[in-house]
Amino acid sequence: MPKGVAIAFAAGWMSAAFLMTFAMVTTTSQPAMATAAIAKKTGQACSKCHSTAPTLNNYGKKYKDSHK
Repeated sequence: MPKGVAIAFAAGWMSAAFLMTFAMVTTTSQPAMATAAIAKKTGQACSKCHSTAPTLNNYGKKYKDSHK
């Protein structure tokens, strides 16, 4: 295979891999819902729902499930 064709072939595969990765990230990710507004609304500290941000603790999961 000529060198120019091999380079074009590799560039095509890299472009396809990039586009597939981009599509997976943009279609499977969800927007973050945690805001300081929830803490202000409830009068609670962020640590009430989060032990390590952005992970919810059990209380935070129950709160989220009950406010859908």
